[in-house]
Amino acid sequence: MVLRDLAIVAGIAWVGAVALFIWAMLFYDGRQDLDLERWADGDESGGMMPGARWATGELCGSDVPCIQAVTSETLTMYRFEYRELAQAAAAYWGEDAYLTGWIVVRFEPGALSAENRYAFEGSVGCINTWVSEDGRDC
Repeated sequence: MVLRDLAIVAGIAWVGAVALFIWAMLFYDGRQDLDLERWADGDESGGMMPGARWATGELCGSDVPCIQAVTSETLTMYRFEYRELAQAAAAYWGEDAYLTGWIVVRFEPGALSAENRYAFEGSVGCINTWVSEDGRDC
């Protein structure tokens, strides 16, 4: 009787784990909940965001409907509530922007080398995903 109960519990746990795995792989994008707080002090940027600070109050509003913003001498990161808004902002800013999920990185022209920009894009684009938005293996 005890073995049968244990087998049932183990079976339910296994089915739950498989369901969670399928949901995580097919439906949930972990970049949606990525908080920009880790970049506000510049530590997470590998030195590529000198003078990093919160800028939500000054940058997010009717013109840029973001929910978070962190700015520095080299780039500004914006987080949007809806992916479509992030896509529109990235398209508007063109070459100076990098889109990853709900986050847009807007680079200051000439502030980072092409190599450093690529490295920063990869470091942000590979968080909580197997493949970045631009197809990089993470």
